[in-house]
Amino acid sequence: MGTCAPMDIVAWSPPSQAESVPTDSPIVLTFSDYPDPDSVSLASLVMTSGPFRIPLAYRVDLLTRSVWMTPISQLSTELGYSVSVSPVLKSLSGCSVTRAHAEFTTGSGPAGPAPPPAPTFADIAPIFAARCAGNCHADPDGGCLPAPAAGVSLCLAEARQALVNVPSRQVAKLVLVSPFSAARSYLMRKLIPGTPGGGPLPGTMGEREPPDEPLSEDQLRTISDWIDGGAIP
Repeated sequence: MGTCAPMDIVAWSPPSQAESVPTDSPIVLTFSDYPDPDSVSLASLVMTSGPFRIPLAYRVDLLTRSVWMTPISQLSTELGYSVSVSPVLKSLSGCSVTRAHAEFTTGSGPAGPAPPPAPTFADIAPIFAARCAGNCHADPDGGCLPAPAAGVSLCLAEARQALVNVPSRQVAKLVLVSPFSAARSYLMRKLIPGTPGGGPLPGTMGEREPPDEPLSEDQLRTISDWIDGGAIP
């Protein structure tokens, strides 16, 4: 492996030294490279208030190269918090993040209404029909093929069963769709154009799919949100 360029934090939300931060705010760190979800843990990202560690749920969003840290319960009002990032956190290329630290202070309460519900399979099925048929993963009319490419059938009747918790043939440690974790789903790593030329993300075998123009940002977001929401039917 050649020289490994450090992965830098390019944006903090909330920004360091922010005040009056809503008590229901997630902490979002955006990076210069794709964070490896297997390196995201208490060992690499920690949030504290004074001597107390704040329990967090972690989520990696490969589309925005970000890590979302959501406190298990709402933060206390008008209190200071710290976020520390250690080089245990790595990119998909195996490069460590630059050590960093930020602080912020909460305001008097939460920001507002809950986010909209996650997409369902019915929301993503038209994307598969429009871009993944053509006798590769379904026939041109959306019907099922007896031998779809790579064994992955994306016709309406078979697609969800063919994806959810099904091991990838190319990278054995990953499944095609890992419910609640788009970043650990091989499907997303095959779909995202990870290089300037439109190639796949680091560690992904073969070419990016579909092989012509990549899916639009809106289409990728819908699929990613479907997976992060539990890949519900």
